[in-house]
Amino acid sequence: MSDDSLSRELTDLLRGVAGVVDVFDAHPVVEGAVRVVAAGLDLAGSTGLVEVERSGSSVSVTAHVATALDTPTPETLARAADALREHLASAGLSRDDVVVSVSARLVDAPR
Repeated sequence: MSDDSLSRELTDLLRGVAGVVDVFDAHPVVEGAVRVVAAGLDLAGSTGLVEVERSGSSVSVTAHVATALDTPTPETLARAADALREHLASAGLSRDDVVVSVSARLVDAPR
């Protein structure tokens, strides 16, 4: 599976985690801008917002989310990180080879 496909899957997964209100682009600013322009010009398909980086057999996943006001943010971030780890493990990646970082960029009312 390509990193873009995995990023899209992980973005969709995070949107279903209890307490996650939204998912923001975790890619570096310049890369994110290029992705938006390419998608707008139909040069690339829909891109995921979760950053996926591979180095050898290890995979690093970075996600930025908005969390709900009515749920403690640390609990939401822990649930989101667990969901990402479980999805990657079900895709055949060893938990020892996966590094997950989820941070809150905004706390907002559920939509």
